Amino acid sequence: MSEAAPSTRPHPAEDALADLSPGTQALVDRRPMGSAIARLPESALSNLLVVTVGRDADGVAAAVREAGGDPTNVGVVPVSATPVAPDAALWTAPRVAPSDLTGISIGIARGMRYVRPSEGWLLFDDLGVLLMHAEESRVYQLLTTLSAKCRSRDVRGVYALSRAAVGEGTYARFQELFDVDVGLD
Repeated sequence: MSEAAPSTRPHPAEDALADLSPGTQALVDRRPMGSAIARLPESALSNLLVVTVGRDADGVAAAVREAGGDPTNVGVVPVSATPVAPDAALWTAPRVAPSDLTGISIGIARGMRYVRPSEGWLLFDDLGVLLMHAEESRVYQLLTTLSAKCRSRDVRGVYALSRAAVGEGTYARFQELFDVDVGLD
């Protein structure tokens, strides 16, 4: 018995993200260990700012390469409790602790200088870790401000949060901040 050839058809979430209009903010539900970078449309990889929780810059660069992108078109705001080494191919902000929401906001503001209106993308790869280190109301306020700034600059925003990890009530609260809700596997 022969194996079926792998599907070349995009994942439904890829289709949904590819259809985002400039300024649209999307909440994506994903498995805790899923890769949000792998699900972005190819166009996102040409002007992308990644706020990564737990990954170092090398890991982001590798994920971008695996997705067919050029890491020199990507900036990284590393959110980690441990030091991270910058990748020479990426613009990398100084590391920020997951409990330092002001520092995260400053890192994103610096990185957004490189994100072009109507073309650029922002990816926040795991909001759940922030919720483990900061009060839910503070994370909610950060995302309220960030999503409004992205909308005003016509930057597409993709924010990953595992519904299973935070529960329905928390997920529903954050859902109201975004224009669309997309499932990522």
